[in-house]
Amino acid sequence: MVVHTPTLFLVIVIASAVMGAAIAFIAHRRHANMLLWAVGLMLHAVGYALYSLRGQIPDVLSIVAANTAVAAMFALFGEGFYRFVDRPPPRVLLWPPVLLVAAAFGFFLHDQQARFLMAGLVFGFQCVILLRALWLHRDELPGRGPYILAAGASAVLLVMLMRVAGIAVGVMQAASVTEAGLMQGVTFMSALVGVLWLSLGLVMMNQERAEHALQAQQQADEFRSHVLERLSGGQALRDVLTFMVKGIEQLHPGMLCSVLLLDRQGQHLGEGVAPSLPDAYNAAIHGLAIGPDVGSCGAAAYRGERVVVEDISQHPNWAPFKALAASSGLGACWSQPIHSSHGTVLGTFAIYHRQAHVPSPADLALIEQSASLASIAIERSREAEALRCSEQRYRRLIDTANEGICVVQGNLIRFANPKLCQQVGLTEDELVGQPFGQFIHQEDCEMLAFNRRKRLASGAQDFMYLIRITTRHQGVRWFELSGATIEWEGRPAALNFLSDVTDRKKMEERVQQMAYQDPLTLLPNRRLLMDRLGLAMARHKRSGEYAALMFLDLDNFKPLNDRHGHDAGDMLLIEVASRLKHCVREADTVARFGGDEFVIVLSDLGADHDAAMRHALSVAEKILAFLTQPYRLSVPTASGVSKLIEHHGSASIGLVLFQGQPGAEDDCLKRADAAMYRAKQSGRRAIRVFEAPAPASADGVFDSPL
Repeated sequence: MVVHTPTLFLVIVIASAVMGAAIAFIAHRRHANMLLWAVGLMLHAVGYALYSLRGQIPDVLSIVAANTAVAAMFALFGEGFYRFVDRPPPRVLLWPPVLLVAAAFGFFLHDQQARFLMAGLVFGFQCVILLRALWLHRDELPGRGPYILAAGASAVLLVMLMRVAGIAVGVMQAASVTEAGLMQGVTFMSALVGVLWLSLGLVMMNQERAEHALQAQQQADEFRSHVLERLSGGQALRDVLTFMVKGIEQLHPGMLCSVLLLDRQGQHLGEGVAPSLPDAYNAAIHGLAIGPDVGSCGAAAYRGERVVVEDISQHPNWAPFKALAASSGLGACWSQPIHSSHGTVLGTFAIYHRQAHVPSPADLALIEQSASLASIAIERSREAEALRCSEQRYRRLIDTANEGICVVQGNLIRFANPKLCQQVGLTEDELVGQPFGQFIHQEDCEMLAFNRRKRLASGAQDFMYLIRITTRHQGVRWFELSGATIEWEGRPAALNFLSDVTDRKKMEERVQQMAYQDPLTLLPNRRLLMDRLGLAMARHKRSGEYAALMFLDLDNFKPLNDRHGHDAGDMLLIEVASRLKHCVREADTVARFGGDEFVIVLSDLGADHDAAMRHALSVAEKILAFLTQPYRLSVPTASGVSKLIEHHGSASIGLVLFQGQPGAEDDCLKRADAAMYRAKQSGRRAIRVFEAPAPASADGVFDSPL
């Protein structure tokens, strides 16, 4: 293959410089590893620019400096790759070849044959280093980017090997770098193709990592919701913790997780959940006394702070347990204390690795979130267990009970123990002889009367339900009312046990809220949206009236995140949620669907299709106008001082009317999403309506009459 070498040099220089500049622009202030790759591509362009000036500039520049620049490119590619996988780069392998090229090419300045052999061997070795790194860390690199990167390195390596072998056996003759020839053409074409593949692979790896991180976050959010649902469903603590541990291990292959609870005295590691750790290891640490230097979990429980051991074989905390860890195949352990709502250490949550492992910021965030979730589960379970024990004790020891007890006969209180007086803030004289119903919250009076009639009609002896009581000193409190039918002075009466469960009720509401509410905007999340949409469809099917669904996506949201960080993006989402709620009625639903997507359900728009459409469009126009108004956001800076920024954004809205087809919620959302996508395609800041396809329409999405 004979090509015009100066032209090929020009193509390589332009391609390398343009790709280097593009990658540098993409990586600015965000990806240090990509900046190294961008510098490497720039050096590649410099090297080939110096090649092309052979004979016009000193040989020390066109030979020594040019080849050193190319060798430095490979070294920078390796540095950037190791930073990409969060590993220390092996500089003893990456940079000596650069120094070797600089020295050897200066020594063989006038020996072209030796230089060609040296270049082929050194550049080929650098490609082998990069391919070796790709192979060693292949499990950490999702997507196709690593394969394209490997293809580029392999292409360069193959040509270097052919070049060395051809010159070594005398099949090829080393020609001047600027002369046209088969070897030169193949070498420089492979350099062009290789650098294109290398650059594409590097960019794709970063993009695929970002997509993988987003997907992992979505999976983590779904998993967290499942754990909270199990909590709200009243499952046993061990079952909830086992589900949580296995779920984290499934989301993060390579991690081995454990939850260890402290004993009642808080001095020893007690009951634990660690399904992936060896039974012998779990048995050995059960009952272990905690201390400041006792492994990772014992130290974390004692200190009340996270303990990270990156290499068990080298850490002094693990010296007494080194053989146990080695026989169990454990190389690293990071442990986070589990604190109660009062700050007491309940236990530890730990993540193990088979090999020595350094935690990333995402790993540290994961272990903190998991410990917080375990704390909710442990406290909820212990409260429930304590309440069950109390209820049994009340029935056996009425006179010495530590709960409110009263006897109600004919709706009048005949007896009240000191605990009940303390609970409601009244004396015994103020309670006895008074109607029991006068202390009940007015919204619960009807329920109290209904349960009393039901008990009398059925002859039931035992009863239990929640009720609100208005106290003198603490306002309205939630009580669990339980008891039995007894005889009091020869007449039927109700023996009532009253347990103040306000704190438990608040925790249950918190768990329920976390399962069905978006934690950032406090709007309904996707799960609650689907429930409300299903109810709306069923109701409107019966009434025959129309309702509307809007699918809304923010415009220019990603640039705000990229420029000012996720704190600014979160503030914008909170402000958008507030504006959306002000644009609709209280009976309508505003939900966060995910990311920067929101869904609005407008109910009761009337039975006339055109009037309903006009109403829905007017609301959509109002929303669009509100969201287009400037946003003033206070964004924290690295110095800790907030700065005020002004953001101009808009939204794309897809709208669909429906009368109610229970079970078709997903279809309704897809239609609104399709209309929103058309709004995006039309230039954003627009409203598009999805209606049933007419004979003259192919896609069923029509522009709104704006």
